[in-house]
Amino acid sequence: MKVDLSAVLEWLDIITENLAIEVSGLCHDSRKITCGDVFIALSGSDNHGMDFAYQAQRGGACAILAESIQPGNAKPKGRQQPLTIPVIEIDDLSAKLGILATNFYQNPSTKLDIIGITGTNGKTSSAWLMLQAWDKLAIKGAYIGTLGYGTLQQMHNLQNTTPTALHLQRILAGFVEDGITHVSLEVSSHGLSLGRVNATKFKGAGFTNISRDHLDFHETMEKYANAKQQLFTEYNLDFAVINCNDYYGKKWLTTINYNKISYGINSKKADLSASNIELMPKGINFRLNWNKQSYNIFTPLLGKFNIDNIMLVVATLLSQGFEIAHIIDVIPQLKPVPGRMNCVEVRVNSPLIIVDYAHTPDALEQVLMALKEHNARKIWCVFGCGGNRDKGKRPQMGHIAETLADNVVITDDNPRYEDNQQITADILMGMNTKPTVIHSRIDAIAYAINNSHPDDLILIAGKGHESYQLIKGQYFPFDDRLIAKELLENSQEQYA
Repeated sequence: MKVDLSAVLEWLDIITENLAIEVSGLCHDSRKITCGDVFIALSGSDNHGMDFAYQAQRGGACAILAESIQPGNAKPKGRQQPLTIPVIEIDDLSAKLGILATNFYQNPSTKLDIIGITGTNGKTSSAWLMLQAWDKLAIKGAYIGTLGYGTLQQMHNLQNTTPTALHLQRILAGFVEDGITHVSLEVSSHGLSLGRVNATKFKGAGFTNISRDHLDFHETMEKYANAKQQLFTEYNLDFAVINCNDYYGKKWLTTINYNKISYGINSKKADLSASNIELMPKGINFRLNWNKQSYNIFTPLLGKFNIDNIMLVVATLLSQGFEIAHIIDVIPQLKPVPGRMNCVEVRVNSPLIIVDYAHTPDALEQVLMALKEHNARKIWCVFGCGGNRDKGKRPQMGHIAETLADNVVITDDNPRYEDNQQITADILMGMNTKPTVIHSRIDAIAYAINNSHPDDLILIAGKGHESYQLIKGQYFPFDDRLIAKELLENSQEQYA
C-alpha cells in the first residue's frame, strides 16, 4: 500500500503543505527501513529515535515523524550527519501509533472478530485453546501472543506478548489477506499501558485473573489491575467474559453494562460454572453448568486452573453464538498448550518430567498444587526468576517452592543484565531451608534427573515454550523440553 505523507499526517489531525511524498511503509527500527518508509522516531528511556535518524535516511526513509521528548526520557544526542528529508515533530507519538498503523493498513481489525484475553495467568492457555476450538468448529482462526502469531499450522516468533502497534496492525492485515475471520489476541498490561492495541476493534474480551506480576513497571497492584481493566472500559466491546472468583473480576462485573458472562469453579453466582471435579493422572472429569443444564466433561488437560481456561473459551463461544451441544463435543479434543504442563516422555522407567511456563508466585503455586493433586509422587521443583523484572516476587516463589515441593533446585532463568547470584539471593530470602543451587540450567536439570527416583516427578518451571536463554543481551539456544528429553535419554541405564 502507498499513500501520500500529507494523508498520513491528516490521520493525526496535522495539516501541512508541500509534503506530496509517497509513503510505502511505517517503521520505528532504523535497521529495518526500506525505501519509501516513514521512520517513526520515538522517545525512549535510554535513547531517542532521532539518534538513528541518519541511519534511517541512508536506508531509504522518505520522512521522519519524531516524538517530542517525554518527561524523564532521553534527549536526542545531536545529529552527526545532515538530514535532507522532512522531520515532523509530534507530541505523544507513541500513543498515536495505533491510529497511524490502523489507517495505513486500512483498519484490518474491523474485518476480523478479535477476542482479547487479559489477566496475569492463563492468557496463553485460554487464547491457544480458543484457536483450537475454532478449528474444530470449522472457523478459520489465528492467534497472537506469547507463543508467537499465526495459525495452528504455522506460527511465527514474536518479541513481546502483545506486538508493537505497527507490527500488530501489519499482522492483522496479513490475516485479512489470508482469509482469517477470527483472532485470539493476548493483551498484556504493558500492551494496554503502552498503547500497543490502541485503535484496535475488539469483538469481545476475556479476563482470567490477577496476581502479582510486572510491579517493576506498574509499581502497585491497583495500577496493574487498572491497566488490564482498560480492555473492558475503553474498547467498545460487544461482550465480556469474566472470572467471578477473582477479586478484581468480581469488582469489574458490577461496572460492565453490556453483554457479559461470568464464570467460576464451584460458583453459585456464576453464569457458567464447573463442579464435581475429579482429578486423575491423565486428565479431569467435571460437570459444566450452564443455563440450568449440566454436562459431563472430560479434558486431557492437567490442573484445576485449566477448567477456568476451558470455561473462558466456552463462554466466549457462547457469546459468539455457537450452540452448547457443539461446544461440548469440542472440549475433549483440546490439547495441552506448548510449554504449559507439558509432559516429557521417554521409553524407559524414569521420573515424570513436567515443563511449565509458571513464572509468577500464583502460577508456580497453582502448578505445584495441581501436580500434587494429580499424582501421589515426590516432587522436585527446578526453577529460577527472570532478571531485570519484579524482584518482590522472588522470595514469594522461593517460599512456595519450599512449601509445596519435596526437593528444590534453584537455577538461572533469563538473567538478562542482572547478576544471577543476586537473583538467587532474593529467592533464598523467602526460604527457611537451604535448597540446592546450580546456576547452570542444564546442570540443574541433570542434577534433578540423576538424583531422583523413577517414581518421582520433576517440575521444570519458568520458561515453558521458550527456546532460548537470555543472558546479557544475548539469546542462547535453550529449550527445557528438549534438554530434559536428551538428558533422560542419556540416563536410560540409570532407570533400566
